[in-house]
Amino acid sequence: MFFPFYFWKVTSLYPAVTSGDYGEAGTLEFLKDFHRRRLQVLAEARPDLIAFETIPNKLEAQAYVELLEECNINIPSWFSFNSKDGVNVVSGDSLIECAKIANECAKVGAVGINCTPPRFIHSLILSIRKVTDKPILIYPNSGERYDAERKEWVESTGVSDGDFVSYVSEWCKDGAALIGGCCRTTPNTIRAISRSLNQYYPAP
Repeated sequence: MFFPFYFWKVTSLYPAVTSGDYGEAGTLEFLKDFHRRRLQVLAEARPDLIAFETIPNKLEAQAYVELLEECNINIPSWFSFNSKDGVNVVSGDSLIECAKIANECAKVGAVGINCTPPRFIHSLILSIRKVTDKPILIYPNSGERYDAERKEWVESTGVSDGDFVSYVSEWCKDGAALIGGCCRTTPNTIRAISRSLNQYYPAP
């Protein structure tokens, strides 16, 4: 696919509401109107890749797919969803149904998970594999809990860098093609992931 090892210029599009609960106003057209100009501005910057990330439900995924077609975006993109339970996306929609939407769009080059606790990633990769042959990407958070009322992360509720990296070989075996870190991971986390990947995929 489009994953050579070099520095990309990446832009990302974030959901209108991270919970996926838009109330009565949350229609497909509302979401397309919300994102249309944002997507156009990002495309005009000519990035190497557009990351549609932390997608909370099927409706937002469908809005992105339709906008990619309607705006004639020909920049490589990926779709990544997030989960609180290892089965569904945060809105409660089926991850499998969400991944199917991404899989059916020719403009989407990879499908995966971001900003989700590491302990859930194994089952989520297996779910995605059921409905796509596209590369699977994962970039979990630290596993810490976010307190929405206080609007802050709760320290000491996540995993250490060592524990995080202990999952990497399993994720590779599960079929993940691209692995990184999201919220509350650090440069040390990324370095540790890189070392683990170099051991799993040694240079020829």
